[in-house]
Amino acid sequence: MMKQEDSDEERRREERVAKNLVVRFTRLEDLLSDIPYRDGQLLDISGGGLCFLTDDALSLGSQLVMVLEFPGWQAVADGKWLATKQEEDVGVLRAVGMVSWVAISRTRPDKYETGVCFSGRVRS
Repeated sequence: MMKQEDSDEERRREERVAKNLVVRFTRLEDLLSDIPYRDGQLLDISGGGLCFLTDDALSLGSQLVMVLEFPGWQAVADGKWLATKQEEDVGVLRAVGMVSWVAISRTRPDKYETGVCFSGRVRS
């Protein structure tokens, strides 16, 4: 018999990495308008998606354009990244994803945890 925590882990195809970073995001349809990017707090990220805190509940299925900055990393050739551990080096990831779930945060009831599945990467 499988334990509950085992089943949760087996459903994930990508390892999640916890990070305490800001996610700048906007809805795809707002990209060309004067609506500014908003900030959220990254809770975790993997190769398949991310989870972050937002002030407002985003609609399921919304397409988001997201920008994340990783201090101490550099993007190098062919989509690979190098850990430099130098704060002045900042790797920037621009990605497109779809909101797959939204829930009131258990630890911050005034915020919403928002799960996003990556659907692409935006080239700089």
